[in-house]
Amino acid sequence: MEIYINNQRAVLKKGTSFEYVAENRLFSGSDGYTLSITFPLRGCRENLKIFGNINRQDVIARKVIFDCEIRHRNFYKAGSITITEISDAEVKVQFLEGRSEQNFDETFDKIYINELDLGTSAGGNDSRPEYAWDPARNGNKFVALPWVNDASGNIQNLADFIVDDAVQRKGHYQWNEDCRGRSWQPYLLYITKKICEAVGYRYDFSKWEEKEEYRYLLICNTLPYAWDTNEFARALPHWSVAEYFEKLELFFNGEFTIDHRAKSIDFAFSETVVGALEPICLDKIISEHTVEVTVEDDSKCEYQEMKNLVYKECDHEMWKFYSCDWFIKDRKPYVVEYNTMTELLNANKGFRTWNGSNSRGSNRNKVLYAKDLDAYFIIRSLSKTLVEARKSPMLNLYAYKMELRPVNIFGGRIIDDREDADQIEIEFVPAWIDETEDKYGRCLFLSFAGFNEPEQLDASYFFDRDARKKELDDYLFQPQALQQLVAGEKDKKAEYYDCIYMAWWDGAMDSFTYGRLPHPYVEDIEIAPDWGSYRNLHFSMRINRSTPMRKGTLHKVDPKQKTTFKFLSDTIPNPRSLFHIKGKRYLCEKITATFTENGMSELMKGVFYPLAD
Repeated sequence: MEIYINNQRAVLKKGTSFEYVAENRLFSGSDGYTLSITFPLRGCRENLKIFGNINRQDVIARKVIFDCEIRHRNFYKAGSITITEISDAEVKVQFLEGRSEQNFDETFDKIYINELDLGTSAGGNDSRPEYAWDPARNGNKFVALPWVNDASGNIQNLADFIVDDAVQRKGHYQWNEDCRGRSWQPYLLYITKKICEAVGYRYDFSKWEEKEEYRYLLICNTLPYAWDTNEFARALPHWSVAEYFEKLELFFNGEFTIDHRAKSIDFAFSETVVGALEPICLDKIISEHTVEVTVEDDSKCEYQEMKNLVYKECDHEMWKFYSCDWFIKDRKPYVVEYNTMTELLNANKGFRTWNGSNSRGSNRNKVLYAKDLDAYFIIRSLSKTLVEARKSPMLNLYAYKMELRPVNIFGGRIIDDREDADQIEIEFVPAWIDETEDKYGRCLFLSFAGFNEPEQLDASYFFDRDARKKELDDYLFQPQALQQLVAGEKDKKAEYYDCIYMAWWDGAMDSFTYGRLPHPYVEDIEIAPDWGSYRNLHFSMRINRSTPMRKGTLHKVDPKQKTTFKFLSDTIPNPRSLFHIKGKRYLCEKITATFTENGMSELMKGVFYPLAD
């Protein structure tokens, strides 16, 4: 066996041995690493040349990292070693490879995305609203879609529709007279590239760019034009660069490979990576093996795909509709099921308007379910109009405008329904899309989380919504510099959002949005205003669909049957592969191999879980 440290061959301590552990990153988030490896220093010229005088008492002890390669016949791994213990006679190290090395490196831990130079919207084409809403005209970098400031109720980037030909349904948009400037939303791909450039790393996101449904993912985090804060970074949360890529992996179900030596970042989808691996048949099984059978409550399986996956809970009005597993469970007896969405619309479009009459026995108070879309809906009142005033206000007649609202569309991917079950949170969350005035239709809403409202307010603030909006509006439209001064000194830049709000926008506008403001999409079901038809977008942010498009588990395992096999092999099999052992299929958690100065032992030990599907 040969070990090279900083391109120089090192000498192992006589009689030493160490274990190399190859892990499946979908269990632990790590790849390969070793337990302690010992190198002699006293009297060993080769190792002293590599490590220098780190064993001297007058040398300051600190964490030292060296490049390292381990070679033995078919086994080759390149990574780094980190010093774990030093004496006057020897040095002990740990070898890290792949994701293990990436996790250990702290290069990106103290660099924060909202403090980087990620560019501005300067140069955006906004001479006409249609230009500002077209990603192609702005290099697929950013757009200026209308959005509602939830604190003030004002619509930013507001445009009015001018009818040119009512018969042909033709018209154009023009900026509203109160819209004095634009605030822009950047594309996720653009911002991720800018982060790489800001830290000086090359990138290869070709696998990401190949998929249109991912290429047009839009970061909705935006600050008002009046704040004069158009740096994209300022609207992002205070995440380190390392956190950003970790959280983005979870959202994409993908993998960013960060090579700090080469200063490069690559991306691939986990499903593609795992799907390209050939299954492995282990036929040299030692008869001795153990099966650790556990009861469900004591299951210690760390396989990420068997943990509940949920979006981080958001503090905005639409979240109660977006994620409500409890509601679906409670209303099961009141669900009216249809085989298709078309059947559901045809049966219920009469409820689009309602005159306030008794609706007992109708579907108005029930949950509707379209089996082909695996989606639940409720009927929601949007507005009411006085039709006839009578002597007593209690007898007035009103006409109600109703909405067919999808519910629990962003509920979790629930594998384990125990209350204390492990769950993983996605912090790239669906943006808030909601109804505004009838003439504007649906719109993006944003609610800030990182500033303090005025402390001393008139009592009417708490009882008069209009007064509250005016008070907040006056405060929010103060110059950003003044807001920073009032907020006082902080040790980090203002964090206006604590997560990243996501939506999808390719710039296409059609009959569904005729005459109304454009809005980005979070739901993959778009219902026509008259409830007469619907369309399915080819991108979905859903993680709870029975026939998953994005967040389906790669493999399902039986977490209660942890099995250890000993086997013979002259190479360490890839632990991410699917294994065939004694006629059954298994998913591997980790494989351990033993090395001595003479090389790798063929006797290995693997921890496996049988597939449940």
